[in-house]
Amino acid sequence: MNYKNFIIIPVGDLKVNCVIFICPNTRSAAVLDPGDEPDKIISEIERNNAVPKMIINTHCHYDHIGAVDMIRNEYKIPFCVHEYEEEYASDPGKNYSIISGKTISLKPDLLFKDGQKIMIGDTELTVIHTPGHTLGSCCFMIGGCLVSGDTLFAGSVGRADLYGGDENTLINSIKSKILVLDEDTPVIPGHGRTTTLKDEKRFNSFI
Repeated sequence: MNYKNFIIIPVGDLKVNCVIFICPNTRSAAVLDPGDEPDKIISEIERNNAVPKMIINTHCHYDHIGAVDMIRNEYKIPFCVHEYEEEYASDPGKNYSIISGKTISLKPDLLFKDGQKIMIGDTELTVIHTPGHTLGSCCFMIGGCLVSGDTLFAGSVGRADLYGGDENTLINSIKSKILVLDEDTPVIPGHGRTTTLKDEKRFNSFI
């Protein structure tokens, strides 16, 4: 599997995979799901001579947004989420930071929609709206890989028992939006190890 343009950094107590994609031709970068440990994320950005252009989140539960403000302020870049995630970002009750020991309330700078194309340097990122974990959960196709957030994991799927979650919706999102992609597509989930769609089709008992 080819992850040469991706840096995967497990951060925080829940080991969220913060993903930095770096366009190989321009060094422009997107920071996806900066959940915690901003110093670690910034160190990797600087070490790789990346130029961050935006923060893009798969969803806005507290463990995925804890370092957003620090990264946003450091690089003066916009924080971008699906339009249905705006309420999660701003509401500590809905993003569950209220029970984590530190309250998080954020205002996104840009809202995107299903199917939208976003350029990171000269590399195209495609937004795939996959509700079920949250109302605005998204996966992103970029650089030949799928960043799946908490929608799809290696051998599992995201939980659907929190605000806005629904198990049937989640499974339908995966089957109708994700499993129709090329099965050789590498997958970078929101937690845990990387996988491929081929392996998930064969071995993931949840789908």
